[in-house]
Formats: sequence, structure tokens, C-alpha cells
Amino acid sequence: MELNQPVKPNPEVVCTDVGGKEAVLLHLDTKKYYSLNQTGLRIWQLLSKGQTPAGVIGQLQDEFDVTPEKARESVIDLMNELISEKLIQTGI
Repeated sequence: MELNQPVKPNPEVVCTDVGGKEAVLLHLDTKKYYSLNQTGLRIWQLLSKGQTPAGVIGQLQDEFDVTPEKARESVIDLMNELISEKLIQTGI
């Protein structure tokens, strides 16, 4: 995965924010539910606004006061899961 390539949520996925601390994703095609913690929710929100993965990493460093390595690891790990479940689309 390229950190500067565009990524966007799959249009068949609905995100419901649960009190700003977590979220539930529903894939309308598969009818599967997924949960996101606060960090996952923030990553989802930033990707939804058109941020590249590199931009999300930088934003997480600022908002959560984490090291560049931890921010990168968190973003890449979640994105790999989201890609495997077809919740986001890359290379658009």
C-alpha cells in the first residue's frame, strides 16, 4: 500500500458514530458489522474527508501525542484490515 495514494470508504459501508469514542460499520452488501475504537474511528473520519494514509499518520501524531512509528503502525494495521474486508478502496 502506498501511503500517498488516495483511499476512500466503500460506498456500500455505513458508519455510525457511538458517542465519539467508537463506531460501528455496516457493510450493506455482506450485512457484516465491524466495530472501531476511538483511534479507528478517527482514522475512518480522516480517510472519509479525503486524507491520504500519510496525512492520517501525521494527524494522529498531533491529536494522540504518539510517536511517528506508532501512528504509522496503527494506520497501516487498520487499513490492511479494512482493505481485506472491502470496507475501503485504494488506488482511486
